[in-house]
Amino acid sequence: MSESGKQAKEDFKKFVGSARKAAEEIGSDIARSAEKIVEEIRTMKRQLVISVRLDDEAMSRVEQLIEADICRSRSEAVAFLTAEGIKARQDLFDKINAKIEEIRRIKEEIRNEVM
Repeated sequence: MSESGKQAKEDFKKFVGSARKAAEEIGSDIARSAEKIVEEIRTMKRQLVISVRLDDEAMSRVEQLIEADICRSRSEAVAFLTAEGIKARQDLFDKINAKIEEIRRIKEEIRNEVM
C-alpha cells in the first residue's frame, strides 16, 4: 500500500473514532435531556411559583439542605421545609380549617336570612 493510501486509511480511522466519540456525546446529551424532562414532569405538581424573603438563618438552613444533597435547589429546599413545617404543625392547621369552615357556615346563614 502506498504512503498516501496508508495516510488515507489512518485519516479514515481518526474520522471514525471522532464520529463514534461525537455519537457517544450526543447520546449522553440526549440521556441527560431525557432525565431532565422526566424530573420536570415528576415535579409538575409544584408549578405554583412564589417569591419569598428569607432571613440569614433560614437561608443558611436552605443551603445546608442543598450541601447535604437532600435537595437539589433552593426552590426544592424551600418546598421541602414548607411541607415539613405543615406536617409538624398539622394540629394548628386543623384548628384553622375548623374556624374557616365555621366562618363559611355563618356567612351562609347570614346570606340565607337576608335572601
